[in-house]
Amino acid sequence: MTDHDYDVIIIGAGTAGLSAGAELEKNGISYIILDKKQEVGLPVRSTGAVSLEWVKKIGMPTSGKIVSAEIKNMSFRTESGKRIDLNFEKTVGLVYDFTLYEKFLAQEFAGKPLNIQMNTRVNSVDGNTVETDKGSYKGKFIIFAAGPQSSFGPKLSKNEVLVAYEEIRNVPARKDFQMILWFSDRVPGGYLWDFAESDHSRKIGVCFYPGTGKQPKNVLYEFDSIYPELKGDIISTMAHQIPLSRPVDTVVKGNYLYTGDMVNAVLNTTAGGLQGAFWTGKSAAESIIKDNPSLYQQKWDEEIKPWLLKHHNMHRKMNRRGEKSIGRLITLAKMMPKSVQKRVFAGL
Repeated sequence: MTDHDYDVIIIGAGTAGLSAGAELEKNGISYIILDKKQEVGLPVRSTGAVSLEWVKKIGMPTSGKIVSAEIKNMSFRTESGKRIDLNFEKTVGLVYDFTLYEKFLAQEFAGKPLNIQMNTRVNSVDGNTVETDKGSYKGKFIIFAAGPQSSFGPKLSKNEVLVAYEEIRNVPARKDFQMILWFSDRVPGGYLWDFAESDHSRKIGVCFYPGTGKQPKNVLYEFDSIYPELKGDIISTMAHQIPLSRPVDTVVKGNYLYTGDMVNAVLNTTAGGLQGAFWTGKSAAESIIKDNPSLYQQKWDEEIKPWLLKHHNMHRKMNRRGEKSIGRLITLAKMMPKSVQKRVFAGL
């Protein structure tokens, strides 16, 4: 075996690729993670908000050094005034510092640093061979974790993605809610968010279908005039696309295993991708450890895809008539017993 021969080659050092690498590292499988970026965790591609129920279910890290805020109180609102407020006795969600979170996966999660080669562009994949600008690599299995815009995955139409823009702003932490979502016809298919980030900052952002022709940054500033409590000096910004199409049917093709955004492993209701990315990366690696990639396809068919489809169909119903549909759902939710409300929303 030469320096460029491995059991597994992982293309992409995001959450899916890192979770796969960590699983392989723990089990002594030879691998390398290749990524064209300069640094793990940058640029930022997620708000970092995740349900604690799913964090525990799939084994995501919970180290205090990577959690910027805990969610115990949340509010869902429409611009027209409908709202439902939920207060929990215990933490139901985490807001990761995205950069620290991915660096933790890369450096500490497996008990030792992962075998990652950054600043390496993958030019082509043919059979077991991956050609890069740094030379050729061979692997028995190849895990694709290259994100929604990868040339190695399906092209997404404008009708299948949300555009997102977020600013971390120098605004004091709210005393009432750590997470607020506003739904409005200004952001079709999406929402405005206000997430806790630290005692002195908050994550303020928008995501929506881009058919309006408006730039997300400009739409966010429209909300500043409606909700002046959101205003504050900008600390950092984040912009990216979120795939919201139906999850794919096939995630394994021969020795190729596809994960994360490349298979639309995104919760359409919340546009959250960290859970799906981590779960698919980990599951793909687990099947390779057993030398049976079909186990990943089986897990996808029986557990992961049904979960994603539930949220995909729910999102379509939620946005059938824009803000009116959201308002009606909030009205119905308020008719539920408090215990049911909390169970439903805590698991998103």
